[in-house]
Amino acid sequence: MMEIVDVIKKNKTIWLLGIFMGIFFSGLNALGRYLNGAVSEGLPGILTTFVIWLPVAFGVSTLLLAGIRRGTDWISATRLEKKCGQILTGKRSFWIGWGCIFLLWLPALLASWPGVYVIDNAFQFQWFQEGNISAHHPILHTYLLGFCMEAGKKIFGSYEAGLGVYSVGQILILSGLFSYTVYALGSRLAGIFRMACLLLYACMPYHAVSSFTATKDILFSGLFLILVLKSYELAMDTDTFFSSKKKIMQYIVIVFLSCCFRNTGIYVFLCMIPFLMFLGRRYWKRALLLVMVPVLLWGVYTGPFYQALDIEKGSSGEILSVPMQQISRAILEEGDKLDEELKEEAEIYIPGYASYAPRVADPVKDTFNNQAFEEDPVGFVSLWAKIGLSCPASYVKAFLELNLGFWWPAMDFPDPGTYLAFIPYRNADTEQVGEIPGETVYIERQSLLPALEGFYQDYTEEGKFEQIPVISWLYSPGVYFWIICFGIIYCLYKKRFLTILPWAVLLLLWLTLMVSPVVVFRYAYPLVVSLPVMLAMIMGKYGEMEKKNEKTV
Repeated sequence: MMEIVDVIKKNKTIWLLGIFMGIFFSGLNALGRYLNGAVSEGLPGILTTFVIWLPVAFGVSTLLLAGIRRGTDWISATRLEKKCGQILTGKRSFWIGWGCIFLLWLPALLASWPGVYVIDNAFQFQWFQEGNISAHHPILHTYLLGFCMEAGKKIFGSYEAGLGVYSVGQILILSGLFSYTVYALGSRLAGIFRMACLLLYACMPYHAVSSFTATKDILFSGLFLILVLKSYELAMDTDTFFSSKKKIMQYIVIVFLSCCFRNTGIYVFLCMIPFLMFLGRRYWKRALLLVMVPVLLWGVYTGPFYQALDIEKGSSGEILSVPMQQISRAILEEGDKLDEELKEEAEIYIPGYASYAPRVADPVKDTFNNQAFEEDPVGFVSLWAKIGLSCPASYVKAFLELNLGFWWPAMDFPDPGTYLAFIPYRNADTEQVGEIPGETVYIERQSLLPALEGFYQDYTEEGKFEQIPVISWLYSPGVYFWIICFGIIYCLYKKRFLTILPWAVLLLLWLTLMVSPVVVFRYAYPLVVSLPVMLAMIMGKYGEMEKKNEKTV
């Protein structure tokens, strides 16, 4: 410990970075507490909270900057590290890890049989049955879910059996991808940390429940994890990557499938292109191929392929949650500043603006006049800008309160400000399903382990995880954002500039969360499952190959 303190005293860079991070993290904490109602005195309260937390944030940041490398070196020399390394060595460790994760998740599935079927799934299956597929949800996921449920009905006689088939398949895929990640980091991350990651994957209730939750976010999260992993491998050894046609093709397939399982995936990839072209500049032809092929595939997929299947276009309102929230709050809070004409125009686009709720956009979004927007999108943007110029404070608050849980780690979950479950566990009930126009299918929970069912409901949907110190942090999306911020700064400090690509992928995904209609766990799950790769970038081994590559930057 004294050695670390001596390093801090002598290293001016650590001091400067510690001050920067102290200001940044304590500022975010103070702002988050104010928006959550813990600080009610406005600016004086925010400043007081900031001053109180500043030395804590500064102290923790400097200790981590100076101590991570020494701590990992010490861990690497322990007997426990040697034993963990022996267990997680070779390809057999992948198969063992896969089997362990699957078997430890299996009781949760049996307790929750046939899986978690939320209201979105009811809509998707109805579309599949009617042959009227909407791009509102990724169509590949809609077809996959629909095929499994119809097959279950025909072969086993019930839709519940079909959902069970889907759940088992998703568990197999996700547990395999998680085990592969731990295995692939073998040369980068100490055995103790890899063992810890494997245990987190296998034992945390939110991983078990998510593995059989039938939403598109889960399979996307597994693919996103592999995208981050492969981006890390690309960055650390560009020569090997671009010299291998197999690796390039794998990357293209992963990117394309990621886009297919979450519509925002294409925007993340488009923003990745500058980073990919920079890293692959010595192989610019192959780098160009790498970035162009997924874009072309996506164009064919959403163009001629969608047309051939007669896919219905998704609502434009899905990407306008933030502007809708901002306009609604501005009218309700500062309506006296606005002309009546602006209010009337706003009511054309958002007739239900009075139902505004700070933490969830659905009440407002459900009333959005999509037709009016399609006829005059420029008019909507102009309206949004005019109201924003008159009511900037309402716009800032509406934006930050909507996505508060994605950047503030101390947020309480389940959030009393929204009616949506942070981690859904119960299936959509008969009342919810009955509200969907047309014929819909209700999936009945058929628990094979009723006592265990209560445990998983308590530690996911009911939020009992909040009562467990430290462990509760792992449920908070804001924690992963802070890890990303610290990791970027730490890698810059250590001159690991090539990690810019994987960090960019993570940060770009987080930016898409900031325009989400609500803070729920499944939206941030791609960041949660990527924790092992983040740890590898921060605490991993840094060999001669990386040093050689850094000189070329």
